[in-house]
Amino acid sequence: MAIVYLTLLAALASLGMASETLLAEKMISREHFSSLLRTAFEDDVTLNRNKRQLSREESERVWLDILNHGLRWTQSKHHRALRPDTAASESKHPFVLCSRAPTKSGSERLQLLAQALDISVQRNQTVSNTDEESCFIVSVTSSAIHRASETDISNSTFTPLVDVMKIASGGVNYILQDTEWRPTDANKEGEGHLRTNHVASLMVDLIPGEVDEVSSSTAATQILNDVRAMIQSSNIVSSNNLRSSNNQQFSTIVPMRDAFSLTSSLHNNKQLRSFTDSVNVWSEALLSGFEADHHCKNMFDLLQVRERGEIEGFELLLNAQQSIEDEGAAWNRNCVISLIIGLSVNQSVESVDVGRPLEASSFEETSSTTRNLAVQGITNPQWISQSGVFDQRPFFDNDLDGSGQTVGVADAGLDTDNCYFYDSSNSEGIYGKNSWDMSQRKVVHYDSSFADRWETNRGHGTSVAAAAVGKRSFDGRVESNGYADGTAPGAKLAFFDMGVGSSFLDPGVVRLFESLSQADNGAKVIDGSWGRSYYGVYSSFCKDYDAILRDTFTDVLFVTSSGNTGSSGAITIQNPADCKNTLAVGSGLNYGNDIRPNELGIEYLADYTSKGPTADGRIKPDIIAPGHFLLTANANIDMVGECDGGIPDSRYGARGDGVRYVSGTSFAAPTVAGSAALIRQYFAEGWCKTDRCCGSKGCGSSISPSNSLLKALLLNGAVPMTGKVQKVPNGAVLDESFAVYDGKQGFGRINLLNSVPLEGSNKLQLIVVNDKSITFGNEHDFMIDIDTSNGCSSDLTVTLVWMDPPGATGCLNCLVNDLDLIVEEISGGSSKTYYPNGLSGRDSKNTVERVAINTLHGDRFSVIVKATNLVSEQRYSLAIAGCLAEDINTSRKQQTSSPSKRPTDAPTYKKPTKQQTTELTACMSPDECDIARKQKGIGRMFVGNNYPSFGCFFKGNTAFFGLGFTSRDQIENEDLPGYRQRLMCQLEASGTNTTIDFLTLAPSSAPSTQPSINPTLRPTLNQIIQPTRMLTPWPTDDASVLPPSTSETKWWPKVDKRKIQCVFSSDYQDVVGANTMFETEDECVEYLVGLLKKHD
Repeated sequence: MAIVYLTLLAALASLGMASETLLAEKMISREHFSSLLRTAFEDDVTLNRNKRQLSREESERVWLDILNHGLRWTQSKHHRALRPDTAASESKHPFVLCSRAPTKSGSERLQLLAQALDISVQRNQTVSNTDEESCFIVSVTSSAIHRASETDISNSTFTPLVDVMKIASGGVNYILQDTEWRPTDANKEGEGHLRTNHVASLMVDLIPGEVDEVSSSTAATQILNDVRAMIQSSNIVSSNNLRSSNNQQFSTIVPMRDAFSLTSSLHNNKQLRSFTDSVNVWSEALLSGFEADHHCKNMFDLLQVRERGEIEGFELLLNAQQSIEDEGAAWNRNCVISLIIGLSVNQSVESVDVGRPLEASSFEETSSTTRNLAVQGITNPQWISQSGVFDQRPFFDNDLDGSGQTVGVADAGLDTDNCYFYDSSNSEGIYGKNSWDMSQRKVVHYDSSFADRWETNRGHGTSVAAAAVGKRSFDGRVESNGYADGTAPGAKLAFFDMGVGSSFLDPGVVRLFESLSQADNGAKVIDGSWGRSYYGVYSSFCKDYDAILRDTFTDVLFVTSSGNTGSSGAITIQNPADCKNTLAVGSGLNYGNDIRPNELGIEYLADYTSKGPTADGRIKPDIIAPGHFLLTANANIDMVGECDGGIPDSRYGARGDGVRYVSGTSFAAPTVAGSAALIRQYFAEGWCKTDRCCGSKGCGSSISPSNSLLKALLLNGAVPMTGKVQKVPNGAVLDESFAVYDGKQGFGRINLLNSVPLEGSNKLQLIVVNDKSITFGNEHDFMIDIDTSNGCSSDLTVTLVWMDPPGATGCLNCLVNDLDLIVEEISGGSSKTYYPNGLSGRDSKNTVERVAINTLHGDRFSVIVKATNLVSEQRYSLAIAGCLAEDINTSRKQQTSSPSKRPTDAPTYKKPTKQQTTELTACMSPDECDIARKQKGIGRMFVGNNYPSFGCFFKGNTAFFGLGFTSRDQIENEDLPGYRQRLMCQLEASGTNTTIDFLTLAPSSAPSTQPSINPTLRPTLNQIIQPTRMLTPWPTDDASVLPPSTSETKWWPKVDKRKIQCVFSSDYQDVVGANTMFETEDECVEYLVGLLKKHD
């Protein structure tokens, strides 16, 4: 070990660093790196196959040896360029850099690293961002590392990101162990071919900034050319032809065996080199792959490159139909592993991940599960998802059935002439990538350009689509209530065919979303009832989904099935259900006719539901819906109009050839997707004002909800399941924990009646924040009063959701931007703090945070959204539901300290009803004012730090600090900052005639310009306070201030009786402007700031 460590010092010294000992100590350790990223270094396959595991000491030796190798490739003295046109002295290489700068956010730590290394803060991939440490992958030169070593890097550690550290965990193991990569020729024992129903792929992430000037496909071509040049160099070396004039162009290119750390001849420890070279699969792969006579040429010739949208990177598609006679084809595992090696040694590559086959999330049961009964379904999933009360469909009662909405389904095929989709016009105008026909009864878009436009008997896609939007029509024109109608029977269907036969092919996230979510007609809810298994590890595919949902399709909710491997235990959640920004659905049991003997109903979870948490500890699945033994449409390709036995026609059969019972999370997901369409219709039809839902159609204005708001509303209304996990089909109840926020039921079972107000059906009140921006250090606060005088009995539920930036492939702390939801219950001189997701402190893992509290009339709460630790600006959505009083207060304030309160006991605390107070309290500091605010139950405090006097002035739910004066002498002091502005604002508001032009007043630092004012016109203390209210939505608590129209909620600057606007802010003091009405608070603020700039 000492020898290897000394070699590491030598490598650092050769960088020209006098402080190599210090730098060696600052190298990221093996344990530290393994806590950040899960890579191939930790896999069994990395060092040996069918051999013993390395001891801890041997692993440490390998780790230091890898670091030695990586450092040497960053040096001009030892580095032989991977590309002949690359100047080694200027070459950049990927490093993992970590900063532990105390009390700093991720963005501040990144800025410190960027300044020290002279790199762009925009060109990085966040690996981990916690309170203690922020780590990033960046591309940097060795000279920059040298410069940083001479500055203060006492809180930083680093490591080169070396080849095997870029290869995602489990990928090579999957290639070696996949039985479908099986031999088809007895003479080729040990080899195999790719399954014909799966296009294998490699996902390649590039170092951010590497493709600024070129497309990802161009970058892919360049990198593949580099790999082929290294293959040529390897074979030149092996044939001793290095000095051949024909091969001169390759003389400076490193052979791949030397470039890769675990096969390199430059290993420093001879014993270790002998051990790894003799048995590791990497060496074997090169020997039978790139170094073989065939050079894997056929694989290269048939490779296809697919771009990945928002992610800097590309996907390499391996052709599955290559000839078994050609050993250089993709069926040769060694060629694929060799390609992984070649990609990993390229300095532009951040990670290489191995694609897995997509599989449907349907649960195949034994023949005993068949029901030999006539169809008697009553569309149980509809009432289960809407109310949870038998046969109660309050959303349908209010004409909320998905009308006006389009749900997208991506699946293996669709039987369009099943009666639940059938349209008598048989339009061909729906088929194609960009073909839409919104006049169709049900299917308005069928993208058949990717796959085969074919459905199989009992096909998966038909059953999934009907569970979401199916609606029966016998003749393709007139609709009637069917036994298997979906949860959004009024919605249209956009379908993407991604199947060949019954098999799934992955079109890539960009192709999928661009087809289904076109701007005018597109689906805003998409269901994907399929997945691939990464055992909860964050994959490159998750990067794609998280990026596109955050940055491009911000109004599209992607609903996906959790998978059906849950009987194997925890951390079985599939991809993309395990991504941060998708909505993952597990399967609950059904009800009534739709259960079998011994099945216990909707409070129980089907044991096959794939479970969380994810590998980095996030809550998954998110929500549960009925998906077990669900009646839905059945594809019968030999019939037209097959239906459910609802008419006396023998051609449909006694049980109906057009329907069948299915089980699996595949069918729970479309239940939720259809429910989401009902919520979208709710917002589109004006059931909400800007920030508050009024509960009747047209009471507000049409709003386009973001994907984060839809997700927040669905999870805010979810209810804890009170049963257990039940094994199906035998009915055994498993003796294991089962609680909300766990890795089984997530946030609970869907219940839309808990999500939004419906006049006449519930007495819920709802406040929403839709896709609001927040920056580090800011808090957005909401004061909530509980009012149960109308008979409301709902709990207070608050859910915060944000679409997080994509994490690094294999990340083990995948949260990039950490927001916090804190709810404070204010009671007299003390307060009680509630933390989210059942925790006793902050949640630093999840992008969903929920608090649920049982309340009493008169309770008061402060809901706080805090930007605790951000790498970039973040947008969020918030849902606050319960027995809420009509008036709320909101504010935004700067605060960089973390909450100091400790959590309290379970959220069942009760206290007597409080009365709202209005009074003036003197205090000597902002801290005293804050204490007084909480004691009196005041929700807001506005601080004007530029005022020399102190005072807390409470009016309603608002506290003003430092805006008034405590004596007449101070009132008459003309030199007080802002005094004249406030005075003139009040004079104008009161209608007093004056010749003073407020906007041209000289600064208060020049008292000689102070105009003469009749002392009798000086305002009283209350008059000064009155016009200094912050922006507020109508209606206000000031009866004397009325907007021109009360039919809609609008945002106004402060308006007095004469419509003179007087607004105070800590940044701009008072502003007088025109009588203008705005749709949003942001528009109002933007106008006022512009007015100030205009008159500065």
